[in-house]
Amino acid sequence: MNTGHKRSLQSVLKLLEGEGRDIEKLKQEINELIVKTIITGQPLLSHLYNLSQPENYANDMCFQILGFDVLLEEDCSPKLLEVNHTPSFVADTPLDESIKGNLIRDTLQLMNITTERKTTKVALSR
Repeated sequence: MNTGHKRSLQSVLKLLEGEGRDIEKLKQEINELIVKTIITGQPLLSHLYNLSQPENYANDMCFQILGFDVLLEEDCSPKLLEVNHTPSFVADTPLDESIKGNLIRDTLQLMNITTERKTTKVALSR
């Protein structure tokens, strides 16, 4: 999974580390870029959520997965290219399947989706 035009983040970081780049600094800068971007978009996301779920005081009815495209400059400084509010979940390669499958699994775990909670929510909505 370390060949071709698609690479995992770990593969790219390993390559950059081999070139003597400060990987911890790079990861921190990317994290800061993403956090700052989410902060600027949070009011709109909150507004849209409240429009679609006005009676949901628990704030647990929907979620959004965002895809961040980051470009690394020659000096290894990250630049935000775009934020995808509807990232593709098509898995054309084994790498896509691994990354996107893990993303979906992790998302469901973060949402605490269990059979019991699902059954309770469906029963309450009837």
